[in-house]
Formats: sequence, structure tokens, C-alpha cells
Amino acid sequence: MEVMKFPVILLLVALAGSVASAAPKVRWPRDVVEWEKLKEAEKVAQEEGKGFAFIFIPSIWDAKDAGVARSIDATNDAIRALKSFCLMVKGDYQEVVDASRGKDNGVPKALITGLSGAGNTYPLVVVLDGEMKTLLGKTSGKEINEEGSKVFREAKKKHRELQKSKEE
Repeated sequence: MEVMKFPVILLLVALAGSVASAAPKVRWPRDVVEWEKLKEAEKVAQEEGKGFAFIFIPSIWDAKDAGVARSIDATNDAIRALKSFCLMVKGDYQEVVDASRGKDNGVPKALITGLSGAGNTYPLVVVLDGEMKTLLGKTSGKEINEEGSKVFREAKKKHRELQKSKEE
């Protein structure tokens, strides 16, 4: 009887590992901008004519919650929709909150405005122009599922209009 327990335990461990690896995860692009490197990325965005998509997600997701899978899907949808004209930035929510309370930490005013109006369900997405002065769009988790493509199309349209006005 003791001999049978070992293979069963191994099988259970293997199954648990495969289930854990099958959990949904955020698929960040290779060129994602970390918060600390935002200033350097500003030059790159202006050279390439791109905007910024700030995506705010919790540092730890509760994988057992069904809503988390929807939030992760919404995050991946936002990344797919925005990566053609934006650099993706892993947002630091606390830095933006601190800036909104008066701390001088270099957070763009447009980002503070966008985040305050984005909503209250993860992910929070704020789209800015390459100079980080103009808010192009904002949305959050539930809205991404319902009408995210509309918000992202409008942001892309505003981005193109800004690019044209700079060229003239």
C-alpha cells in the first residue's frame, strides 16, 4: 500500500504544476518600459512617433478569483490594441497617487488626470502622447471588455491628428 502512494503523489504534483502553468498571465511585449526608465523612453517615443500606454495592474493577482482571469484578458487585449502606436509602460500606481497629493516626482500632469478618470477596476489604462502632455484616452477593466476597442480607436485617431499637426 505504501508503494502505491508515491506514484499517486507524483501524479498529483505533476497535475498541479500543469494547472498552475496554464493560469492566464499578462503578456507584456519585449520592449515594455519599466517605470524607472520612463525618462529615457520619452526620447525613444518622440523619435519613433509613438505615444505611451500606461497600464496599471496589481503586483499580485489572486489566481483563484474568476474576475482576475477577465482582468488579465482585458490587460492583454489592451496591450494588443495599443502596441502598434504606443510604448507600453508598467505603471506605478503609488507614484501617481503621491504626485496627485503634491509630491514632485516627475509624473506628468496628464497621467494624473487620466488615472483619476480611468475607473476603478484593473487594469487601469491611460494613453498619452509621446511628450506625455496630452491625454489621448483612458479606461479600466470592465470598460475594456465592453467598449475598449472604441476607446483605443479614438486614442489612435487623436494620436494621428497630433502627429499630423506636428508635421505641418
